[in-house]
Amino acid sequence: MYRLSRKFYTAALAAALLICPITAFASHPGDGNSEIENLKRRIETLEAERAAETSAEKSPLSLGSLADKIAVHGLIEVEAMYNKPQGGDESSDLALATVELGLDIQATDYLGGHILLLWEEGETEPIDVDEAVISLTYPRPVWGMTAGFTGGKMYVPFGKFNSFMITDPLTLDIGETNQSAGLLTLEGSKWLLQAGAFSGETDTAGDNDTIDGWVAALEIQPTEQLGFGVSLISDLAESDIELVGDEDFYRESVMGASAWLSWQIGQFGLEAEYLTALDRFDADLIGLSEDLTGSRPSAWNLELAWMPSDRWQVAGRYEQADDFQNDVTRYGASASYGLFEHAVLAVEYLHSDAKGPEGAPDHTVTAQLAFEF
Repeated sequence: MYRLSRKFYTAALAAALLICPITAFASHPGDGNSEIENLKRRIETLEAERAAETSAEKSPLSLGSLADKIAVHGLIEVEAMYNKPQGGDESSDLALATVELGLDIQATDYLGGHILLLWEEGETEPIDVDEAVISLTYPRPVWGMTAGFTGGKMYVPFGKFNSFMITDPLTLDIGETNQSAGLLTLEGSKWLLQAGAFSGETDTAGDNDTIDGWVAALEIQPTEQLGFGVSLISDLAESDIELVGDEDFYRESVMGASAWLSWQIGQFGLEAEYLTALDRFDADLIGLSEDLTGSRPSAWNLELAWMPSDRWQVAGRYEQADDFQNDVTRYGASASYGLFEHAVLAVEYLHSDAKGPEGAPDHTVTAQLAFEF
């Protein structure tokens, strides 16, 4: 006896599928179109499944086979800054502020990786692996949606932090969180749901070093111009700002929440976000860090931008914090011009005013030349 090949079975199955609808069409000509459409969908599903199986049976990928699947990108930012606090001494600086180098590898339709190396003056010495993740996509739709998994070092999806300005918003200062995490995603045509877990670096007193942190986010984009979303994190103290100055006084985790809106209206853009702790930090912790100056920190940011052409952008910001950095209020404006396709020159002015003995009004002018590739 001999074994029939897979190609024979595939051809026989296709022939059988073709004969059925043809016979049905002869008996019921009015139902022919729907039967043919169903057949097409079934054949496409079989072909997709076979393609996934064939891909999985291949030998491991080599560097040569990956060469055309790697995308390299990067960012270089040079900044000049002038600062004048009211009643204080003025200062200025010229620095290479940021260097980023990233690799995106899409090995197959269902397997990818991302690496981002970061250098920031005074923050990372000599260089930091800012992001390094593996992304898996389930090859078949789940209830008509795309499911996936991302694991590694990443910025967890808490807060959005969109901005038209050079200086990061106060919402990012409070909430940005970089952790090694595992993240599940479910994506529809107009929305994205993410949920993940991580083992945080800030533990309450007596807590064991376990995977007890979690994050969840929902983004909705009904049109290309409009997007909004909400997110939750199990403990706001896990953010990179290190709100907790002494873990011995940290008795109970404080959940954080964020809501944001992004809207493009013709030549105008709007960014708005609110981020807050959902509970109060212990009174013993207040003042132990430079940033936690009240029991329930929060911040909001509002920005408007006008983009009269592809090269020009003018933006304004107003933002405020409570129980964070002495209830600082900041407002200002920026203008940017695209010198070339990948180079942008921007200038920004910010005025800040905080409460307390060290909260004198402050004026800062920043100029930035950025090259992105």
